[in-house]
This record gives sequence, structure tokens and C-alpha cells, in this order.
Amino acid sequence: MSWTGFACRFGNGCSDCEVEVNAPLLSNWWYRVAARKPKLRAHARLHRHIYRGEVWYLLQDPASSRVHRFSPSARLIVSLMDGTHSVEQLWELANRHLGEDAPSQDDLIQLLGQLHAADLLESDVTPDVAELFARSEREQRARHLRSYGNPMAIRIPLFDPDRMLNRWAGLVRLIWSGWGAIAWLAVVFPAFILVWPHWPELSHNFSDRVLAIDNLFIIYLVFPAIKALHELGHASATKAGGGEVHDLGIILLVLLPVPYVDASAATVFRSKYRRALVGAGGMGVELFVASIAFYLWLLVEPGLVRAVLFNVMLIASVSTLLFNGNPLLRYDAYYILVDLIEIPNLAARSARYWGYLLERYLLGVSDLERPDASGMERAWFLFYGLASTAYRIMVTIFIALFIAGQFFFIGVILAAWAVAAMAILPIVKAVRHLIENPRLRKHRARSVAVTAGLVLGLAVFLFTVPMPYHSNVEGVLWLPEEAMVRAASNGFVHELLVTPGTQVALGDPLVESREPTLVAQLRRSEAKVTELQAEYAAEFVSDRAKAQIVRDKLELERANLSLARDRASDLVARARSDGVFVVPQMVDIPGRYYRRGELLGYVVGNTTPLARVVVPQEAVDRVRLTTDRIEVRPVDQPRLILKGRVLRAVPAAGEYLPSAALSVEGGGDIATDPRDAKGPKTLQRTFQFDIELEGLEAVDHFGQHVFVRFEHRREPLAVQWYRSVRLLLLTNFHV
Repeated sequence: MSWTGFACRFGNGCSDCEVEVNAPLLSNWWYRVAARKPKLRAHARLHRHIYRGEVWYLLQDPASSRVHRFSPSARLIVSLMDGTHSVEQLWELANRHLGEDAPSQDDLIQLLGQLHAADLLESDVTPDVAELFARSEREQRARHLRSYGNPMAIRIPLFDPDRMLNRWAGLVRLIWSGWGAIAWLAVVFPAFILVWPHWPELSHNFSDRVLAIDNLFIIYLVFPAIKALHELGHASATKAGGGEVHDLGIILLVLLPVPYVDASAATVFRSKYRRALVGAGGMGVELFVASIAFYLWLLVEPGLVRAVLFNVMLIASVSTLLFNGNPLLRYDAYYILVDLIEIPNLAARSARYWGYLLERYLLGVSDLERPDASGMERAWFLFYGLASTAYRIMVTIFIALFIAGQFFFIGVILAAWAVAAMAILPIVKAVRHLIENPRLRKHRARSVAVTAGLVLGLAVFLFTVPMPYHSNVEGVLWLPEEAMVRAASNGFVHELLVTPGTQVALGDPLVESREPTLVAQLRRSEAKVTELQAEYAAEFVSDRAKAQIVRDKLELERANLSLARDRASDLVARARSDGVFVVPQMVDIPGRYYRRGELLGYVVGNTTPLARVVVPQEAVDRVRLTTDRIEVRPVDQPRLILKGRVLRAVPAAGEYLPSAALSVEGGGDIATDPRDAKGPKTLQRTFQFDIELEGLEAVDHFGQHVFVRFEHRREPLAVQWYRSVRLLLLTNFHV
């Protein structure tokens, strides 16, 4: 026999327990309960469901919004609890009707205890008042833990909205009918199509617009209103399906008031699609609101109203899909997933299954019974338990860091609270479980020894065992400087002296340029030299002193003439290595003005290509000081791994990328300032390294992406993590 409870959706938590017992048929405690005549409370309701082809029964407690799941064998016993049958008679009836599937006496006692703990039983004996008060206190503590145990979401109940929903029941049923679906599609689908042409305008300078102080104030005001409509969607969908909604309140989600409703009544809906519709109701309402806001945003002029509409779109689309639309968080998408795959209480059962695996195979508790689940369900338990825990921790850390970046003191408090709730408290619970759990009594010594050994081994591994450590950066295939054909002087390109694609040798003239002002300066200098030479010859005979003055002028002018001739010779660009002359933009070159140092073309073939990589500031010291090996992988040949060697490094940080291909717009990962017209200017300064490549003799396309890995000296993981955390704190908080 199995008895399983599962969590309610969108509201109060429910009893989460699963019992699988193969006990002896008779119990030593039977005499204490055999004569009792249990009776289910009048408000409890039974519902028949089918999950993955198996029949299960749900026992609903409307008073506490809890739902409990029973197997058919357990349901037979529960349905006979009418106050006229004793426990002894219940057990005899179960044996008569169920045969080998009948529960043992211990199973039946445990079932009675669970129903009693859930306050679903009445008995024929006078109730123990002290026990009733104790149970009430336990329930109150549990409610407080559910409300305040998660620092990121503090729950505060407000009022019962069911009467209000009853007044609007007709409209609610119309909204959640087929006609309502058609109207929803008529509004949302065109908005989805129209948003893409306007995407550049919507996403331009997105982070700065969203995080501006005035915009954060608008978000703070708009967010609760949008989420109120979201929760109204859940409540109305529940009411349309015939359920009741008796709890409405707010959750302080990272200090932001967010409404919630208890839609747990949808759990007993027979159709899984109707249950999933309740889960999707909130997101459906938000997408509808976002579509209306988008249409209005297209119509109004820039100003406060347009800013409010932008934030409505942001909250009702992006945020709801990132959080409510993610099944790894226990929000709407989680309940939709649970309903569609027909695995109730997926999160809690995943946690219990992981606990079973740890106790059974790690602590060696061999007499444990495996939780009742199919192979597919166990696969879901393994995946979901691991993925949801990792994702929840990641989201919590991200939220704490984000808040700390804006409000440091509040962020630190939230981070400490989150660490206590997600790390310290689970460790304390694990230690108590290890020490106090009766299932571990026979294996306690082994369990403690195994746990201590694992903790010690993990500490030794983290703090002493060197592990691989590397930095991954991006770069572009580059040519050495001697392969570059650059303009040695300012001028307009007059003629290509060599046809591109022709083999050239060192010193061959390649491109001829002309500079009108330089030609005029050269002619003036030549005429001036000729004039001074004649004047010097005339004065040399008549006045030696004046002739010396003229000679000094002549020498100065000859120097100017020599400089002008050198500049004129620089108008002819020559090859600085042997190879094939390549011009990237041959059509645009003739008549174009080039400044000194600008690139005219390449001479490729007999030069070893390089990789010019860009290293962020936080990694430059490791790259310079602790690099043992360099691996380079061209983007067009991902299986080719080339060895590299640092040929040269720019000592100072720079603001511009060597190629636009490294920017986000060019397909890279480095964010640039779109307002800078000079070139791809990075938002943070970077360092450039030239990497000599071994085993790559020739390259057809220069400027293409390469992925570079700098392998550093091995370090223990604890050292690596400490450095990463310190870098995170220094980067974001300067502490």
C-alpha cells in the first residue's frame, strides 16, 4: 500500500510524504487502536484520478487547502471510515476484498496516524485537548516556516476572494471558454508578429534604460499591478473549472510586494489539461496585457506614458517567461509540467528519491524500500531533483548579487539570509537526520563514518589536489607586421603597380600614391635650391661673409628637399616579404585617400600567420605569469587544435578591438560602445596578445575567429573558487 501527499499549487504548502512499508502482518500496537471507530471529517472529499494509466484517489481537505493521494487499496479503507466500523473491522474487510494486496496492521496504523496528523479524522473517544493544542501549534509553526523560511519570498495572507469570483462567474466562464481563446489569439498573435520589426527600438540600450533610477521606480509601481492581474488569471481559471479560491495575499519577492492566490482546488480537476490551463492562466493574462501595451506603445509619443507601457511589456512578457515560464522554479510552468507528465508532487518526490539513493547506496541502509515509481518517473526524479536545485541556487545568487550591486547593505543581508536558508539550514537538517533518524539506528556507526570520510575526502580534494585551470578568450587570425602593406605617407592612391594575386618579392613596388601638396613642396624646394646655388656662386666672388650665410640657407633647403624626396618615395608602397600580393577591397582603392600607416593590402604565402587575441583585465595576470600551454582552435576547423606561443604582448590596456569580428555585433562575446564612430570600442579596457601558431602554414581568410585556451599551472579547486569569488566582489562591489 502506498500513501502520497503532494504540494498545492500557487498557495499553501501541503503535506509531502510518501510511505512504502512491507511490515509484518501483525503489529504489537494493534490492541491500542483495534477498537477505535475512525470517521473522516465531513468536509473531506474524495476524487478519482488516473496518472500514467493507474487509478489514484485524491482526498481533498478544503479547510487547509491540502490534497492527499491514495492508492485504490488505501482508498477502500478510507472510504469505509464512517464511524461505524472499528479499526479491526476495517482490517478484516481489507483482507477479505484485497487478498494479498491487503495492508499489514502496521500499514493501517501508519495510515491512521497520517490522517490524524492531517486533522482529517474524527474518533469515537473524547479528544485529547492538550494534543489538539499541540497539533495547532505545530501547524502554526509550519505556516510560519512556509511564510518566512525563504528570504526571497515572504508570504502574507490577506483575504478570501471566493465570494467576489462567484459574482463574476458568468464572465469568468466566458473568458476561459473557446471564444475567450479565439479572442486571446486575435490579440496576442499579431503582436508577436509585429514586435520583430520594432525589436531594435525596443532593445536599444536595454540595460541602461531598465536600470535607470526613474525607470526602476516605474517598475516598482507597475510590477504589483501586473502580478495582480496574473494571479487573477489563476483564480478565474480555477473558478471557471468549478474550483474555489479562499486565499489571496502578497509575497515580498526580494522586498517587492507581489500578489498570490491559493488555486490548490485545481489539483482535483479530473482533466490534466484543465489543471494545466489553471497553471498557464497567469501567463496567458500577462501576455494579453503585454500585447495591449505593445499596441498602445506603437501609437503614443515618447514620454511618461510610453515609458510605463514599455515597462508593462517588459514585466508581462520577458519576466513572466523567464520566471513563471521556467519549470525548474516552482512557479506556473512547474505545475503545468507536473500536470502534463502526470507526476504529482514532482519536486518533493524527487527530493525523497535522492534521499533514498543517498541512504541506500551511500550510507548502506540495505533494508530500505525503494519509493513506488515507474522507470520513467525515476528518470524524472533524478533529472529534476538535480537540475532544479542547481538552478534555484544560481537564481538566488544572481538576485542577491543584483540587489547588492544596487543597494549594498540590503543585498548583503539578503545574501546572508539566503545562505542560511539554502546552505546552513540543510546542513543542520542533514546532521540531525544522521543522528536522530530511527532508520539509521542499525547503521549509525557506518553512516557517521561514511559521512565523515566523505567530508574529509572532499576537503582534501578541494584544498590539496591540483586541478586543471584555464582561461578561454577569443581572437582573430592575423598576419605579422612584415606581411602588411601600409601607406608610408599620406596620399591618394594613383595606381596599383602589381596586379593583385601576383607573386612578388621583397622590395617590389606595389602601390603608387600621389599627394598634390607634396609635389608642390618638392618643386618649390628644387627651385629654391637652384636659386640659392646661383646666389651662393655670385656672392662667393664678391662677399665671402654673405656667401657663408647663403650657404647655410642652401644646406637647410637641401635638407628640406631631401626630406621631400624621401616622402615622395614613400608614396610608393613596397613589399616587405615574399609572397602573393592581396588587396581586400580592390574596387575602392584607386583614388581613395590613405593616411600614413593605413592598410593597403597583404603579402601572404611565406609568412607564418598569427592569432591576435583579446584578454580581459581579470585574466591578464594569469595569462602573463602562469601560462603553461596555449591551444588555438580556428572557427572553421573546430577539430583542429594548434599549439601557440606568445610572440608579443601589448603592455598597456587598450579601448579598441583589433577586429569588429570580436564584438557582439560581429559574432563575438565582447560588448562595445555603439556610439563610438572610430571603431569597435570596448566598454572595459582589454589587453592584446599576438600568438604564433605552430602547424598552420597558410591561411586563406584572415580576420576569422579563433578560440584560444591558456592552460595555467594547476591549482586546487578551493584556490580557484576563492580567486573567482574575490574577483566577483572586487568587480561588483570594490571590496
